[in-house]
Amino acid sequence: MKIFLSWSPVPPDPPYWKWLKLDGIVVSIGLLKQENLLERALIRGLHEFLDFHGLIFLDSGSYEDFIADKKLRPNTPEELLTLAQWLGVDLVAHSDIPYVGRNRTLPEEEKWRLLEQNILNAKIAYNWAKAKSSGPCVVYVIQGWSQESLIYCCEALAKLNASYYALGSLLGLPPEEIIKRVHLVREIIGDKPKLHLFAASNPVVLSKVRSMVDSVDSSTASISGAMKEVMTSNGRRVNMNKMLGRIDCDCPVCSKRSGAIIIHGKKGMQNYYNQLRKVHNAYQLIKKLEKFR
Repeated sequence: MKIFLSWSPVPPDPPYWKWLKLDGIVVSIGLLKQENLLERALIRGLHEFLDFHGLIFLDSGSYEDFIADKKLRPNTPEELLTLAQWLGVDLVAHSDIPYVGRNRTLPEEEKWRLLEQNILNAKIAYNWAKAKSSGPCVVYVIQGWSQESLIYCCEALAKLNASYYALGSLLGLPPEEIIKRVHLVREIIGDKPKLHLFAASNPVVLSKVRSMVDSVDSSTASISGAMKEVMTSNGRRVNMNKMLGRIDCDCPVCSKRSGAIIIHGKKGMQNYYNQLRKVHNAYQLIKKLEKFR
């Protein structure tokens, strides 16, 4: 199972790969646009632009659009895929429509309309990829807000016989529901295609589905670091103000800058110490998730 870390330029996450050995990173095209980095990345390619040579999974930007109403994702499925090809990424999620934020509270009729659009976008992406001799691997994202809708979408996308699928709209769901959905998806798509879980790195979940999942991603390290939280070796997140002392840690930050992860920093230096916390948290997160490979 590959472990992808979410990397955000808003505010900028540290270049984790300069501190840690990573399988890959997930980058939102919407956030690249928000920070006016997309044009610069298109000129050089995202690998060279970030100086990262592991796997890069380009997210469609749909999450930011529907959770925060940013309207940053590409206008069409084809535009997204063309940009992904120019960026030289390894994987790209098709232009999916997640059931997060305001989409969770929409009337049933509107939810079904969006699901049909999600399926249509996947078919457009499939035909686009089929016509190309090279380019990123398209990951087709299965969406749904209920068992009925999930089955409907999964059966439609399974007909594409794609090599890589992903399961979305898992944010905030209890572990037992996520586990149930993974089993349901695997029953429909079979054992051959790869399956990615978006934002699902809960150890309870992974302990139950590790044999059915090929990759996961997590933004926990980034979010917790910005919230002044420190991840411990047992997976707990503790606010740095409530820590009684330094923790025993062999991560690159603690090894070289002992105690830095519990420092606020003077004005103008807070982001520097936030970044060190994020690296520490990423190390602890990966160490925890590697048990489920």
